[in-house]
Amino acid sequence: MVTLAVTAPASLLARMVEAGSNGQFVLANAGGTVWHGSATPAIRQRTGNLVVLEKLHWDVAWLPLFGGKIITQLRWENVEQALPMVATISLSQIELRNAILPLQAALLGELTPMLQPVQLSGKMQIKSDLFTFAKSGINGNAIADWTNAGSVLSTVNPLGSYRINLAGAGERLDVTLNTTSGVLLLEGKGSFTRNQGLKFQATARAAAESKGSLDELLNNFGPESAPGVHAINLMR
Repeated sequence: MVTLAVTAPASLLARMVEAGSNGQFVLANAGGTVWHGSATPAIRQRTGNLVVLEKLHWDVAWLPLFGGKIITQLRWENVEQALPMVATISLSQIELRNAILPLQAALLGELTPMLQPVQLSGKMQIKSDLFTFAKSGINGNAIADWTNAGSVLSTVNPLGSYRINLAGAGERLDVTLNTTSGVLLLEGKGSFTRNQGLKFQATARAAAESKGSLDELLNNFGPESAPGVHAINLMR
């Protein structure tokens, strides 16, 4: 039994993850063991398509298991990490230190059906020094940088780069969006709670030099709240 536990293949973990998430999360091409291995994570969209992330390597420490904790170091391929990401899982919470999560902006379409026709693109990277998920709520701060943003509804590419700030304080997760550069100017704020879900309000407008070239995209975001300014209301 000990030998089987030590040599349990990473493919076993992949099957557990897919089954536990009802097929929403996939660990493709899993290799190594449950304790020391690698795989390519992917997230399944509503359409059934998979958004593939970078290859992920993990190392699970043995000794903390006797104290009722799972502590694992995580490393992404092709992603610069100054410090290793460490995940600590216990019965009361999940703690992430030096967290970094590379994503594709296509996943933003999963937030609400309204964004699906826009088919956003670009790279996103979420970073946090410390973030915890517990029964009492979410605590910590994170920054998501969205670069080389694009959309199938615009011939202008890239549209810009954006920063999303996430601040967790118990049952509430506050979200703010700001434009760092580009011709599509986005600004917004909102929050997420377990009881009320996501409520996010933002505005979208074209920079002066690009007026007229983003009309189709802007009209899909929402109605004009002022000349040239379109309101975005996301709820889920």
